[in-house]
Amino acid sequence: MRAAARSIALAAALIVAACGQSAPTVVDGASKEAAEASIAALGAALPPAAREDFEIAIEMGWPLAEIAGKTPAEIVAMARARRIAELRDTEIPALAAKVAEAEAAIATAHRTEASAPRFLAALELVNPQFVWRPGANGEAGPLLSFNLRNGSSEAIQTIVFRATIGAKGAAKPWIDERFTFKFAEAVTTGETKFVFVTPDLAQPGNADAQDSRIEPDGGYAYGIDFVRVEDLNGRAIMDDEGVEKAEAALAAAEAALAAAETEAKRLEAGGALAR
Repeated sequence: MRAAARSIALAAALIVAACGQSAPTVVDGASKEAAEASIAALGAALPPAAREDFEIAIEMGWPLAEIAGKTPAEIVAMARARRIAELRDTEIPALAAKVAEAEAAIATAHRTEASAPRFLAALELVNPQFVWRPGANGEAGPLLSFNLRNGSSEAIQTIVFRATIGAKGAAKPWIDERFTFKFAEAVTTGETKFVFVTPDLAQPGNADAQDSRIEPDGGYAYGIDFVRVEDLNGRAIMDDEGVEKAEAALAAAEAALAAAETEAKRLEAGGALAR
């Protein structure tokens, strides 16, 4: 019995010793296969939070020469330093530049807004018409058209406008939709060009569109309000939503910058790596 007990104890000791010898403490740089095996073993031996940090650090990608002989803690520290450098040297400056761009865009939007009334006064809508015409499948569909006379000094490439069509004196239009129309060639100063759009009967504002099939006794009432007008380069000559969009862009840029700065400080304080 004693001999058997001694044999069992010896076998257990040998197993423990073998396990101790096989359990890596650093990344094995002998080969790619050895490195992968040691990384898997190192990760498996870590508690969950430390294992997640180690896995994230490894996923960042490293030449084997840089991590060979390193412990998980050392590799996590390297990854943290790299991430901080990325934030401080690249991402935060880029986000700060976006904030400055957004601030400049707000100033531009305010100038565009201030000049819009004078610009719009130089535009003339001529002969608006609304008809139902047969389509390719035989079903009639609505068509709104008008001529745009450009009396401004700007060449106009694209217009975004809201159109309403209804009976004169009616409280609610039959058709109420926003359209974007791009001219094949820009409307230069003094030119008049044709605009035509097809209302989408599935749009919520066009729920009563079928009532417009028969022209009312007093004729149709048209409302055409410009939302945005762009020049040849896509620059907004006027934009009713320009200030609002620019302010939203600034808020988003400031939030992104604040988040990046907070993340850098968290990592600098030794915080866990974030996926």
